[in-house]
Parts: sequence; C-alpha cells; structure tokens
Amino acid sequence: MYGQKDLTHLAYRITYITMEDQNLQFETQIAITSESGVLALWQAPTLPSERKELRELLLQEQP
Repeated sequence: MYGQKDLTHLAYRITYITMEDQNLQFETQIAITSESGVLALWQAPTLPSERKELRELLLQEQP
C-alpha cells in the first residue's frame, strides 16, 4: 500500500541454560531487529513447555 512502511522484522527467542547445584536455570530473551538493523533485547519468561523440552533434550545427552 502506498505510504505504509514494511513492518516485517526478524525476531528470535533465545534461551540460556546454566546448571547450579544440579538444578537447571533458564533465562530467556526476545531479540528483535528494528528497521534500521539495530538489535534490541527484552527479558521474557521461559515457557513451561520450553523448559520441559529442554530438560528432556539435555537428559538424553547424559551418559
């Protein structure tokens, strides 16, 4: 449409996992690129389903 900007942006959900005393700690961020290409990061909750899937994946990797 004439006069409207393309609002398509790339967004990524990034989850970091650390282990403390045999407990997994999750930290999730949302990364979004602006029209100018600048990357902005926001804290986000780690979804329960995501934590479950990541735990299962990590437990499969252990000997």
